[in-house]
Amino acid sequence: MEERLGQEKIKLDQNQDLYQILIETSRELICLHDPEGIYLYVNPIIETLTGFKPKELLGRNPYDFIHPDDRDRILVDSHNPAKEGRPTVATQYRFLKKDGDYIWFETLTQPITNKEGKVTYLNTTSRDVTDQVRLTESLQQEKKFSSIMAELAKVGAWESNIETGSLYWSSEIFRILERDPSLGIDRDTVYHKYSYPEDLEKLREYNLRVYQKGETYSVEHRMITETGRVIWVRTQGKPAYSDGRIVGVYGAMQDITLSKLVEEEIRLSEKKFSEAFHSSGNGIILLDKNGHFLELNQSFAKMIGYEPDELLFKSFQDVTYPEDLNVGAEAFRKIIDGERDSAQFAKRYIHKKGHIVWVFITGVAVRKDSGELMFIVSQIQDISRKRILENILREKNARLRSVGNHLKERISQLEEFNQIVSHNMRSPIGNISTLVKFLEEAETEEEKVEYMDYLKTTSDQLLTTLNEIVEVIKIRQSPKVVSEEISFESVFSRVKAMFLGQILECEAEIITDFSESPSIVYPPVYLESIFLNLLSNSLKYRCESPHPVIRFKTFWSHGNHILEAQDNGLGIDLNKHGDQIFKLHKRFHRNTDGRGLGLFMTKNQIESLGGEIHVESSPGQGTKFIIHLSKANEFTI
Repeated sequence: MEERLGQEKIKLDQNQDLYQILIETSRELICLHDPEGIYLYVNPIIETLTGFKPKELLGRNPYDFIHPDDRDRILVDSHNPAKEGRPTVATQYRFLKKDGDYIWFETLTQPITNKEGKVTYLNTTSRDVTDQVRLTESLQQEKKFSSIMAELAKVGAWESNIETGSLYWSSEIFRILERDPSLGIDRDTVYHKYSYPEDLEKLREYNLRVYQKGETYSVEHRMITETGRVIWVRTQGKPAYSDGRIVGVYGAMQDITLSKLVEEEIRLSEKKFSEAFHSSGNGIILLDKNGHFLELNQSFAKMIGYEPDELLFKSFQDVTYPEDLNVGAEAFRKIIDGERDSAQFAKRYIHKKGHIVWVFITGVAVRKDSGELMFIVSQIQDISRKRILENILREKNARLRSVGNHLKERISQLEEFNQIVSHNMRSPIGNISTLVKFLEEAETEEEKVEYMDYLKTTSDQLLTTLNEIVEVIKIRQSPKVVSEEISFESVFSRVKAMFLGQILECEAEIITDFSESPSIVYPPVYLESIFLNLLSNSLKYRCESPHPVIRFKTFWSHGNHILEAQDNGLGIDLNKHGDQIFKLHKRFHRNTDGRGLGLFMTKNQIESLGGEIHVESSPGQGTKFIIHLSKANEFTI
């Protein structure tokens, strides 16, 4: 008996060792927990699955590792029933790995009870189902996307079995034809209710070829929906084989009603464009991004004397007047680069016979949805006659303005001379008359000598005024003074030498920059007079502090020769004296010498040669004179 008990014990020990080996080498995770779930034992596979060593989990709560979104489900579906001794089902959940990622486990929890039936332990067996879960999610996602794509593309599947007579439609085909899926479908209903009568024979013929010859097909045809709408569909059919013989047809159906409507709109649009393109009285051309003609109408070809076929081998630059090659080039570049979508400009083309054709161009970009340029549509309008008439009108308007300005100047001059005569000459003449009377009544020789001195002084003043008036009249009446090409630097150097003493005395800094426009064709005596009066004014009306800085500069602007003279002197209040600056005998600073003649003479000299003078100034901020020595012809085309 004792020998038998010994053998049983040895056998039990061997079984326990075997169980230990099986558990510790198992590819499944086997754990022992107390009823609250605390880990009491974890087999070694845990490190392979999660990166944790078994001892790192002992005494820990599994809920510390279970994904927060899965904890309640585990508690309800698995943990609580096991604690109560009830059977459980395998549950899938996410378990945190040591590297921070999650692994999917499928776990079966079993209660372990004592002799009294009380649950003392929980045993869990888990396996890694991450790949299966991800595959399932991928399949579900793919199924969802396939459904969405079918719905978006309006594509459904169908199959017809000729042996059984059965017909299958996918849910999308039921949706396309607006039929309730619960009603099912058969071939007679398809042919007699949903097929468009005029397309029915065509469909029968295609299906017959599949059955007889195994030919696949793709055909566009019309169908009638449950609500009576006529739609366009594209149906594809392929033979279905069984044991090497054709037993049916399967394929797909797509609702192409919208694309058909779009095609029709495009066809009508192209027809309208073609009719407008070729029948337009204006020239119309299509250009690629290199400026080559893609297409052009007869009107454009006729406009510049060519046949349409001749121009298709040229670019628009080949027929452009050489001086206008850059006209519109920047706008054309911006259209190509996508910075703008349209442009308008006038330019000249060369007629095949050699004469110039003025045109007005409106170019519009046509782009793909991606923004890529397809071509540029340009409408060309012949404005040659309009341009000639505009030129004539501008010339006449220019002459009228010139005459008007001349008359205004003469009227202003007469008014000014009238004021000078009435003011500057009346007093001396009246004074002379009075002095003559006193001279006649003088009783002593001393009185006569005194009155004669007064009379001489007054007559000298009158003569000075008359000479000034005569000088102005000479300038106005002799605009065709001799002009020659002269250097600004050389003329200014002579003038500067005249004021060298004053410049040194007041430590004036004279800065010149004639580099942008070093010379001009102009009367030397006038230019010297202009420099002289401007420099004299800047020195005369200087500030004591800081030291005087006087700048002279020449440059070109819009075809005009510009001379600028700027100083940091006393300045002028233009709000008070702006309309008096260039008047005769007008002075604006009491503590300086001057007769108010320099600027008056300068303005007359400049304007007599068609120029203009403007002033910018404010008290204490200095003065700038801007002189347009030679104005460009604003009517040049």
